Amino acid sequence: MVVNKKMWRDVKKNLVENEIKKMQSLISYKVGQPITETRQGMFNWLKEKLPNTPEYVIRDWVYKMIKQSDDVNTYEGITEWIDEWVKDIEWEFQKDFPISMDIFTDKTKKELESRIQGEVRQDVDKDTERHETQKELLKIKGISEEPIILFKTKDGKYELGEGWHRTTQTFIQYPDGFIQPNVYIGLNAKWLD
Repeated sequence: MVVNKKMWRDVKKNLVENEIKKMQSLISYKVGQPITETRQGMFNWLKEKLPNTPEYVIRDWVYKMIKQSDDVNTYEGITEWIDEWVKDIEWEFQKDFPISMDIFTDKTKKELESRIQGEVRQDVDKDTERHETQKELLKIKGISEEPIILFKTKDGKYELGEGWHRTTQTFIQYPDGFIQPNVYIGLNAKWLD
């Protein structure tokens, strides 16, 4: 049997759709509980679709965006989102990155300041508990080695993509700024144009 490109694409589509169904069944099975593990089949497919995206970014940002979205929950929706918004992002990894409020866009600054002042986000699962966990970890272990994910704008400012709880708690402890041990930076993100 000869397998042509269309047949192969249909096989991949079926595999991804099965992974989406598994993700959705986990969501409905554990109502209110986030999916913390990455479905391996979906992860492998995402790695194939995004060969220049670091695995950490796929697991911690891309996968979370997919599972939290109401719009991006079909094979076609995910493929369109990746092709339109994600695949062309270039990534760089930096160690010992200086973080202060003035590096951020007004949008990120406003969001961080609101969280620092104690805003509890209703759209963020276990927001209060996650802040408490990060506060305790910061006291015990210091600034987390786990990377945060930033997106650099054309004017040189940054938007925080992932690592909100860690960054918020670190600013509470070090309001003048701090050195973040590990940072992934997304360049040329289309939505920041």
